[in-house]
Amino acid sequence: MRADFYQLNSADPASRYSVLCRLLEKAETTCQAVYILCQDEAEVAHLDQYLWAFKPDAFIAHACADQKIDSSIILGHPDSVVVPKHKDICINLCSDLAPKEYERIIELVTQEPTMLITTREHFRAYQESGRTMQYHKL
Repeated sequence: MRADFYQLNSADPASRYSVLCRLLEKAETTCQAVYILCQDEAEVAHLDQYLWAFKPDAFIAHACADQKIDSSIILGHPDSVVVPKHKDICINLCSDLAPKEYERIIELVTQEPTMLITTREHFRAYQESGRTMQYHKL
């Protein structure tokens, strides 16, 4: 089990979305299922639209957890009633820790001060749980 942290240069939380899409495209090519844990329902709605319009000539097929549609990419938030059955990858955009049952956890980290504090806490928690830690500076 592993945790990957991708450090972005920007302090803008929205800067994570383009990196997220690149990671999703890569996961699609390797047939890995992804759960995107958003902060709240508003972020789920925003990302739902963003993923459909990511590229003018393509989109990233996905579903929202409450839609009960089978998809390899699911958007949810901590209060989602439905959670995906797969446990391959969780991309955590939330201030909560990602669920521990995922094989791989990915955190996209901006330079916003509050996010940096939360990220350090997440890093310690994942490390203490025995995950292999990976750090990527973008």
